[in-house]
Amino acid sequence: MTTSSIHVRPPCLWSFLFAVLVAVCSVPCTADAPMAASQQRVKVLLITGIEYHNWRETAPQIAKQLSSFPVIDVRLETNFNILCSDEIFDYDVLFFNFWNSRDDSPSLDDNLALSNIEAFLDRGKGIVIYHLAIGVFETHRDRVEKIIGRVYDRSLPGHDPFREFQVEVVRPDHPIMTSIRDFTIRDELYTCFALEGRPIEVLAQAKSINVGKSFPMAYLHRYGTGHVFTTVLGHDLQALESQEFVTLLRNAVLWLGHQPIPADMAKVASRAKPIIDGRYYPVVPSERDARVRQIAQTLQPGEQLVVYVDCGREWDKTAATGEAISVEGDAYLFPGSRDVFESEPALGYVVSGTPARLQIDGLRPGTKYQLAISWWDYDNGERIQSVRLQSKDGARSFSVLGPTALPAYLGKAELAQTHTFELPDELVEAGSCDCLIELVRGPNAVISEAWLVGASAPRQANE
Repeated sequence: MTTSSIHVRPPCLWSFLFAVLVAVCSVPCTADAPMAASQQRVKVLLITGIEYHNWRETAPQIAKQLSSFPVIDVRLETNFNILCSDEIFDYDVLFFNFWNSRDDSPSLDDNLALSNIEAFLDRGKGIVIYHLAIGVFETHRDRVEKIIGRVYDRSLPGHDPFREFQVEVVRPDHPIMTSIRDFTIRDELYTCFALEGRPIEVLAQAKSINVGKSFPMAYLHRYGTGHVFTTVLGHDLQALESQEFVTLLRNAVLWLGHQPIPADMAKVASRAKPIIDGRYYPVVPSERDARVRQIAQTLQPGEQLVVYVDCGREWDKTAATGEAISVEGDAYLFPGSRDVFESEPALGYVVSGTPARLQIDGLRPGTKYQLAISWWDYDNGERIQSVRLQSKDGARSFSVLGPTALPAYLGKAELAQTHTFELPDELVEAGSCDCLIELVRGPNAVISEAWLVGASAPRQANE
């Protein structure tokens, strides 16, 4: 691996003597210590909001974590098109917690956005690339690689199974690694980027059990007079409970913002409120209608498709006869899943959670219902899930499917599966129930689709 050193200018003698005097006369700096009068604030623009794992949870948590340090100001922005405006130049650090993959809509002007990013760095400013943000502007890979050093490569293995692993500090002498020693974290160990390529300075690494090689977990790349810090850690909120990891993020932001780094580790912030409004992925009517027709053809005589939900792209659907399915969880598109031509497009769009939940309402007493769900472990996260139906108050609960391994596509070429359950009469009589897709093993529980079939009076699927 090629590395290039990044040096910090040594302080002058007077600065050194002043630092010694401060150390003798004052208490040690802590993560939440008051800001020194001479220390400038670091303005951070945290960009999220387009397909990105559990961004509705991780983005506000990152914002709260960084803001807990007095000299860091964070603005959370859910529209990545801000990169097409001059507004970004008002900030010291851009923090990318988004991924506009080739399957997503482009920005308002990709060329303008990338030109602004390049100009931002040429002003000596800094950028943080967080987790799968190494895949930003995927349709412009060559240009992005020049900017950030390494990019997401679909032809390479994605990541090890979700597990606990050790992160080795490679550059303990670098300011960003101040107070951080080797640590363990439960996360995704990314292997989806090239080990060789443009010069980067590796700060921390971890060894993959799938590939048998060590991969950078935190590294720096220089572009113009600015720097890009990348960490491929940070899949979910659990990762952000690691004191070493949140210290790494704080230190990186301060270093990129040309500010001193405290000697003590950061304190882990309490949970932030998630973002709950809206979804990114739009429904494609032609795909939905084709899927509804396909499901209808599998029904038995006397059965009617009542309501269908593409869980990764729709919050809720209501049938003309009143039955409704609402979805709780985080929308996600398995990258590359739309390229599997044997599969329906809807199957790669999932809602994830721990658990993922369906709320079923408007059930008509006396009607026999079947609930069908589809799921797919496209990225081979070794997911095992179970399914439980319960009353709204949780007093009555029915296990309808025990721990079941999901079909995995990567490495196994297995396609999605469908499971069907009859709704218990007592839940139907109550008019509503919940369906919980519970995680037994893996990074999170996922569900692709849900639909309700009725076996009494004829009825139409919702539009």
